Amino acid sequence: MKKTIAMMIAAAFFGLSAQSALASDIDGAKLFDKKCKMCHKIDVKKVGPAVNAMNTDEAALKATITDGRKMMPSYGKKFSGEEIDALVAFIKSNQQ
Repeated sequence: MKKTIAMMIAAAFFGLSAQSALASDIDGAKLFDKKCKMCHKIDVKKVGPAVNAMNTDEAALKATITDGRKMMPSYGKKFSGEEIDALVAFIKSNQQ
């Protein structure tokens, strides 16, 4: 019985570790290109604001991506938390 429990704990640990490794491999630039560039550019206003003119506050960026704002739809149910974090990191890395 103890062996079974130990194996279940080890499997759960390694499963979570593998999942965490995958989450950290999300490429914010690729996600931006796929889902955001139709409305946003890095340095020029398009339909939405340019990345370098967006709010620099991480919490505000997360809230906007998650809940939407004005014409921007909400992506809280379409993106995972890790994807939103990757987008925020990409946006912040491209702000001046």
